[in-house]
Amino acid sequence: MIRDQKGVVIVAVLWICMLLMWFAMQISSGVRLQGAADVNHVRKSEALLLSIGGVNEALARIGQTESEGLSKSRDRDRTWLPDGLPRQVTYHTGQATVVIEKETKKVNVNKANQTQLMEVLERAGLRDQLADNLADIIGDFIDADDSPRVNGAERDQYRRMGIGYDPFNGELKSLDQLLLIPGITLRLLYGEGSASHLKDNEAETDEVQNSGLPGFFSGNSLVELLTIYGNNVTLDAEKELVGPSGQSITSHKWEAGGIYRILSYGECSTGPPGVLIWVIVRHQKTGNKSHEILFRKIL
Repeated sequence: MIRDQKGVVIVAVLWICMLLMWFAMQISSGVRLQGAADVNHVRKSEALLLSIGGVNEALARIGQTESEGLSKSRDRDRTWLPDGLPRQVTYHTGQATVVIEKETKKVNVNKANQTQLMEVLERAGLRDQLADNLADIIGDFIDADDSPRVNGAERDQYRRMGIGYDPFNGELKSLDQLLLIPGITLRLLYGEGSASHLKDNEAETDEVQNSGLPGFFSGNSLVELLTIYGNNVTLDAEKELVGPSGQSITSHKWEAGGIYRILSYGECSTGPPGVLIWVIVRHQKTGNKSHEILFRKIL
């Protein structure tokens, strides 16, 4: 009897020890996860400041002209033109990579017809029928009538899909409003880049090319192909001229009244996560400022 009692006590003590060890492991794991979350929060805050610094560097250089008598590499570092080339600004805690390019060379989604939109969607990776269907849905979202196209959707179809808002029946005011259109996903809009706006667990089948610049949009994402500014409705309307050496010889100059996109990706020297800031500006030569900010978004 006494032996049985001792056995029960030993088993109980072992169970208590196991429970205490399990609680200790859970607490330790929670502390580590909280510590990692705190580190990521600090890094992201610093990366945001670095991105803002990159945007301000770009805004300060709007309207610059090419310097004479300098090599191309030195001129590129000294003079910032809207040529789509990456420029790096180094700070004590990290760096910002900045890209400036003309916004109106892309296809204006508010002005393009169904065929032109379909071409853009195919370039973005959608197959023929999917591109055709989505082009109709985009067209119905923007056009002023309530009559759905063959593969489109108007108010009644939105109700049946359980969507709590109606199509705009008017122009988009910013390109990220494309996400309100059924069928437009984060991955289709932004591509498969490593910027913080993409979710790792988002399941998509779209085939999209990567741009090669970490943290930036993919080359064939909709943000790289579409705009809400200008009158262009054709892909590759402004092709770059290439010289014998294979390098671009297209002249990139600031134009008064021109609309430009600034992308600034900041990342701490200690590592990710980084922050991308997307800004659209209009260059103006009159007034106190050289620019008017038309759109800004932190990703």
